[in-house]
Amino acid sequence: MTDPEHDPRWAAVRAAGRRRVPTPPGLVERVLSSIENARSAEPLRLPFDGGSLSLSESAFLLLARTVADAEAAAMPGLWVSAVALAEGRLQVLATVRYGVAATEAADALRERITAELDRQLGARPPVADVHVVDVHPG
Repeated sequence: MTDPEHDPRWAAVRAAGRRRVPTPPGLVERVLSSIENARSAEPLRLPFDGGSLSLSESAFLLLARTVADAEAAAMPGLWVSAVALAEGRLQVLATVRYGVAATEAADALRERITAELDRQLGARPPVADVHVVDVHPG
């Protein structure tokens, strides 16, 4: 792979990096709310055949982060920077290495996280949204 600093295609990434990308409406509030809710005593209930599994949001988020990190580590050029539970959905923020197809990597990571959480919990986990929020040069 060409050094990104000398690759002519990197100019498009630099141009995109100079553009201000607005924070999606309510994202900061949802993440902060998720952190506050993780401290609450209200358990998270996950459905499975014949019932539901109850666990604390903080326990779920710890497991989700561990799973997300492990699954991303198995995918070259992909890193997880944060996980949160917002509006009942697992939000995963990720960084890709320059040259990695971001959409395909995000889709694959989402599928892997969902499958592994389902396997470990024995219950259907919240829907996972993977957002590629950064590109690393190398």
